[in-house]
Amino acid sequence: MNFKRRGAETGSSFQEAINRTNEAYERAGRAFITRKAIPGKYLIERGESRQGLSLPNVDSLAGSGQARMSSAELSRLVKEHKVSDWRKFIPESKAEPDYGGVVAPTGRAIFYDAKTTRRDLLDFDNLHAHQIGFLERAARFGAIAGFLVEFSKHGEVYFLPVQVVVRWREESSRKSLPHRFFSDHLTAAQPGKSFVIYDYLTAVETQEKQYGCDFAGFNQVSFDVYAARTTRKTAAR
Repeated sequence: MNFKRRGAETGSSFQEAINRTNEAYERAGRAFITRKAIPGKYLIERGESRQGLSLPNVDSLAGSGQARMSSAELSRLVKEHKVSDWRKFIPESKAEPDYGGVVAPTGRAIFYDAKTTRRDLLDFDNLHAHQIGFLERAARFGAIAGFLVEFSKHGEVYFLPVQVVVRWREESSRKSLPHRFFSDHLTAAQPGKSFVIYDYLTAVETQEKQYGCDFAGFNQVSFDVYAARTTRKTAAR
């Protein structure tokens, strides 16, 4: 299934694919995972008390024989009047990642942030400190926690555990994770059944069988080879 790509750091097409996958997981009884709303507030003009988007009087619809407004008609009216009634939304700093929920049958918690990149690496500038801190705390209590990363250039999606991020940050001088690291040590999410576009839960299970739920087995992986490549490229320039 193809989605039109637009957006920046977390592409809207990738988010849509995740949302549809999570809906399919819920229907199949595999997990209940939802996308969290971004906390924030709207700025309104002094003295303005309206709470919603203003729409024109729709009483005229009765004369046209329509008993009620259809969802398509409501959507059209919202789009038409959105610009004239738009109030600036000010997002607040969020401590929690994009997605959270529970995985069946144990009810184990899962939290992750979605990231997409068109480059051959995931830059640490895209991994916010407050999110890493939240994910790290959740992992200590047994939750599945990390980043769901899309490499759009390669058409691949990986679940990057926060334990790996923390260890890389502590042991490597490199400020990014190359795609080669993902393909060498992690499991790419494959298309699943029905509307499961990226079966990342199966990828998580495979990784945990290989390295353990706490990823203690990942300590055997050496980061030196990736750091050495970076050093050689820098010297060549």
